[in-house]
Amino acid sequence: MDFLRFFRNLLEEILLRKIRYFENEDKPKMLTKKIFLLLGTILILLGCNNQPSKPKDAIDEATMAKILAEIHITEARVSRLSFQAYDSTKVVYKFYEQQIMAKYKTDTARYRASYNYYVTNPEQMTKLYEQVIKNIEELKKKKKLAY
Repeated sequence: MDFLRFFRNLLEEILLRKIRYFENEDKPKMLTKKIFLLLGTILILLGCNNQPSKPKDAIDEATMAKILAEIHITEARVSRLSFQAYDSTKVVYKFYEQQIMAKYKTDTARYRASYNYYVTNPEQMTKLYEQVIKNIEELKKKKKLAY
């Protein structure tokens, strides 16, 4: 009888220790999960509501449409050139891009800031690209572009 009582008490103690161990281990895991869930939710909410404001030196829509039209035409022309190295194509494109920026008296930083603003505003970007298409059509008529 004493042996059975001893064995039963031993099993109870082992089981109680295991239960306490797992109870204590789950609390930090649950707390960590809740913290990550809360932080994730906060980041998502902040990321969704953050619409950039228009840069103070943003390029106006008409000029931006002209720049984009010329950039797209330049990209098409450079892609038709048969350079063996991709680096050569990039150098030629950068040269033409600098000429376009000089023509419209702007720089690539101002262009990129304006472009990023228009990209985050789909309605304005749609209007902008409608104008880009019109500008390309006009350039086709004037210069008889083969596209």
